Amino acid sequence: MFRSKDSAEAIASSDGEMATVKEIIKFTGFPVTVDYDLDGNVRAGVIKSPGNLLVVNVGQYVYRESSGKIGVCNYDQLIEKYEEVTEETAS
Repeated sequence: MFRSKDSAEAIASSDGEMATVKEIIKFTGFPVTVDYDLDGNVRAGVIKSPGNLLVVNVGQYVYRESSGKIGVCNYDQLIEKYEEVTEETAS
């Protein structure tokens, strides 16, 4: 049995609203653009970090590891790698 010693914080990309985009920018420290489909619905956000473009679809999570690495994944992938800590279990 193995447990990751690394930790990560994550934020959900729940919609394309300006407040959500601003939170992702604040969380990552990188610019974000929003991509729309032909019907005008938000399809994804693009995080532009140096030398890397990350695409985050609505419903996915942006995470930041303790090393500073930024990534994108689904909730299931987060809980596979990290034990979820809530305010109640953090203490």
